Amino acid sequence: ETSTRNQVVEEQGTHPSLQSTRTNTKQATMISAIEWVPEGVADPNPKKYEFSAAEMELIEMMEKQSMEHGDDEAPTPEPKKEKKTKKIVLPKVKNDLPADLRMDEYSSDEDENDAVQGTTIGRLLVDSSGMDDGEAIMGKGRKHEDMDSDSDDDLNDVPDTREYSPLDMAGVNSLGISHVGTNAPSYMNLNADEEDNEDDASDIEDVQIQPGDALLVVAKTEEDFATLELNVYEQKTGNLFVHHDIPLPAFPLCLAHGDIGPTGNAGNFCAVGTFGPGIEIWNLDVLNALEPSCVLGGEDTTMADEIMRHNLMNASKKNNTKLNAPNKPGLKAGSHTDAVMSLSWNKVHRQVIASGSADCTVKLWDVTQPDTIAATFTHHKDKVQSVLWHPQEGTLLATGSYDKTVALVDARAPQDNVKRVKLPADCEALAWDPCNPQCLTVASEDGTVSCWDVRNFSEKTPLWTMVANEYGGVSDISYNQLVPGLMVSCSVDKTVTLWDTQNLSNSKPHPCGSKDMAVGKLYTVNFYPSSPWLLGCAGGGKELALWDLTREAPIQKRFGDRATGGTVYNTLAETAEKQEAFDAMMKAKDMNKDMNTPSEENETPKKKKFKKKKTGSGKKKKAHRAGR
Repeated sequence: ETSTRNQVVEEQGTHPSLQSTRTNTKQATMISAIEWVPEGVADPNPKKYEFSAAEMELIEMMEKQSMEHGDDEAPTPEPKKEKKTKKIVLPKVKNDLPADLRMDEYSSDEDENDAVQGTTIGRLLVDSSGMDDGEAIMGKGRKHEDMDSDSDDDLNDVPDTREYSPLDMAGVNSLGISHVGTNAPSYMNLNADEEDNEDDASDIEDVQIQPGDALLVVAKTEEDFATLELNVYEQKTGNLFVHHDIPLPAFPLCLAHGDIGPTGNAGNFCAVGTFGPGIEIWNLDVLNALEPSCVLGGEDTTMADEIMRHNLMNASKKNNTKLNAPNKPGLKAGSHTDAVMSLSWNKVHRQVIASGSADCTVKLWDVTQPDTIAATFTHHKDKVQSVLWHPQEGTLLATGSYDKTVALVDARAPQDNVKRVKLPADCEALAWDPCNPQCLTVASEDGTVSCWDVRNFSEKTPLWTMVANEYGGVSDISYNQLVPGLMVSCSVDKTVTLWDTQNLSNSKPHPCGSKDMAVGKLYTVNFYPSSPWLLGCAGGGKELALWDLTREAPIQKRFGDRATGGTVYNTLAETAEKQEAFDAMMKAKDMNKDMNTPSEENETPKKKKFKKKKTGSGKKKKAHRAGR
């Protein structure tokens, strides 16, 4: 079976901005790469948004412009002169109609009556205390001609039987009638701020990174939609969920984690290589990131940025002149010209990134100077599948290519000083042994895994070689940084295999177990650097698979004494102690029950018969013991 990434690159072609062919192949759902975030690197309280350097520059320019033109008053436009039209005077016509039928002669009686009535009502409301009931109701100036004639309807002599009770404010509040004119009760208005504070605290708690959380970055693609997901695995509870995701413009191929950003400050960053020629650096501590912190190489957007600034500044000046961006922007100087297939972030010189591309080149980048021309190495003749910095020697770089070679490059020396060895098949993955830093392990497409001593790299014979997977091929390998000799490999046959490279058997690593992860074909696997017994893998399925080795008795028996550090939240020893304590409790309970039960020898046959009948109907079964 051909290489997965090679096949994807050939099917999808190069970046749309380049003049190359692209086949209309539908992209399948897959996870192409994963990358762990070391413990303590991520910000426990992520930010919602962060302004980029271009946005800050634009904001400063607009503020400066507003300050310069703030005192200048805009000239007031002169009122338009209305055209004078000649007034048409109609001849007067004698009106012989009666006064009550003359519609063009309006009377002010209604207005006067309204004014008098309004004055009367106002006087009634204000000065009713000095009137009697009749005057308050009928009006002070009204005559009572009909009072005598309507004496039969006088209700003054009728007793008032209505009952009145004091106003119950609690009952009114419970009905949602508030004294402030809203439908919310007063007690709700008093606690509104407290509830808002509780909601804000709950939202903050939902996104807060807790101690013991393991963070895993996932490059995921679902059909035509690509995202960068930050997953959180709660080691204490075993809960796995997506914390937040970042949309990507192209199909992701590789990831690399680093802790130095474009400004030179420490942080939590991830480099993403896609089918595009650029490398995007994303800040993982920002929840709603819309743009990367910087882009290494790729399309030259300088002209587009200048046009955007120009249009925004003109919009603030109320100028309608706009410039259009170029249709096909070119590439930055020193950029890759094809898809970026591999990335490695230097752990010694923490601002340096190495990249391998389908354009057969290897480039070095400085994230603090994204616009500078990168160093380029052209020692490979085919696509560069893997690049990996040495964990201790910050200038030693290993590269693997589809030209069936693995090379060692000294970043300080010219590219002519390159050592290389031949492989039996295309290179798929590289891994440095953290406990034996002179050992470089290479996985090939045909399923073989070989290890070389880089001190004698010119020799063609490796330290050891084995066939890790004969039928499926090996897609990725990884060493455990906290357990010497523990290596893992994954394959497209959906399995993960553990190896012991310290105690060799027949000059080959000893297989220690294999497991079907049930997430489809596997393309990537990696150990968590902050815990000795946790690894993650993913591939052709939609889901991410984690394997907690604390519950694997054979693994703990073989490697348990080698663990050198890290935090373990659930070990096999703790589980065994809990199980033993539970078994002892159940055994003691059974012994007490047997002691309180009379023996069958002292019972009469009649009782035995009665007991036998009762056994089949009423005797309860023993409780199921957990873990048995």
